[in-house]
Amino acid sequence: MVKAISMHKRKPGMSIEGFRKHYEEIHVPLGLKYFPLKGYRRNYVVHPPGGKELDFDVITEYWYDSMEDYQAAMAFWKGNPDAAKEILNDELSFRDESKTVAFLVEEMVSR
Repeated sequence: MVKAISMHKRKPGMSIEGFRKHYEEIHVPLGLKYFPLKGYRRNYVVHPPGGKELDFDVITEYWYDSMEDYQAAMAFWKGNPDAAKEILNDELSFRDESKTVAFLVEEMVSR
């Protein structure tokens, strides 16, 4: 399995609640419309009162069965410009893309 991780920050002036609502009710269904993922998990940061503001509000995990499946998902962006534009426009409406960080990880699990 291949796992991609990304960390995202809400747009300046957007509430945490508004960010989460948009992500869950609009962006997630849009992404699932185009990407058949093995798993798609959003881990929202808990912001304690008076706590330090982090550079991200959510850590997102995307799971793929293989590197080939991941590469096919990445090829989607070039092969489907209209859908890619639809997704990108949505991302720009609620995320501060200057704060986005994305990378692949190798997961190790201990029990």
